[in-house]
Amino acid sequence: MKVIDFHLHIGTKEHWTPWVIDYFGKNNPFYYDNFSEKITPEGITTYLQSQGVDKAVVLSEYAPKATGVVPNEFTSEFCDGHTELIPFGSVCLYNEVPLVEQAEYAFKNLGVKGFKMLPTYAHFYPNDPMLFPFYELVQDLKVPLLFHTGTSIFKGSRVKYGDPLFLDDVADEFPHLRIILDHGGRPFWYDRAYWLITRHKNIYIGITGIPTKQLPRYFPKLEKYQERFIFGSDWPGVPDIKPLVEKIYDLPFSEETKERILAKNAEDVLGFS
Repeated sequence: MKVIDFHLHIGTKEHWTPWVIDYFGKNNPFYYDNFSEKITPEGITTYLQSQGVDKAVVLSEYAPKATGVVPNEFTSEFCDGHTELIPFGSVCLYNEVPLVEQAEYAFKNLGVKGFKMLPTYAHFYPNDPMLFPFYELVQDLKVPLLFHTGTSIFKGSRVKYGDPLFLDDVADEFPHLRIILDHGGRPFWYDRAYWLITRHKNIYIGITGIPTKQLPRYFPKLEKYQERFIFGSDWPGVPDIKPLVEKIYDLPFSEETKERILAKNAEDVLGFS
């Protein structure tokens, strides 16, 4: 089966806060030894091939209070010329430049294919009206918007901002904006994330960080909404990607559902099909 990893990080010690690097060092020695000082697209694409991953969404990040800063420019340049790598931008809420202007530049000049938002790390409510002009632009650009939902272990994060229910307002206000609830509201908001996909056709659940074997329990009607679930690894937060893919193969779902989770839904959201 084709595999698209919708959640990959490519920062180094230059980008991440010390506690994030310490976490990666303990949980992913391969990344720490080979990529924490310097990371190259050639090294990453070789690694992805070894893991059976065909394409990966590479994420920018503006969260200096929690995880660090991986600029849009760095992500864009990293992915340039490598069709296996799909750059996603982000916006900086601590910048005087308006969010709409940041997003327009990232899309038109840097070629990002979507945006990632980090409410728990950047400390904002996703349904804050100040964000609505940015959401309107992203909707007009017809690119997806990925939200970190649920908890986080990193210093400086604020879990209260991670409630998926805030995205109910956004999905209602912007019905053509493709919204991905990454982590599915883990661990105590799975039911809210599920309810949102039953109400809004423009909402998806990213299964990054959700225990794979528990997917049938957390989302008992997953196959009914099989077109709404998207695979992601959160590498280098996990040691390897291949074991996560193999766990998808072992789920008691149809082959069509597995294909959708691993690649087809990502292609649809990204506009590749």
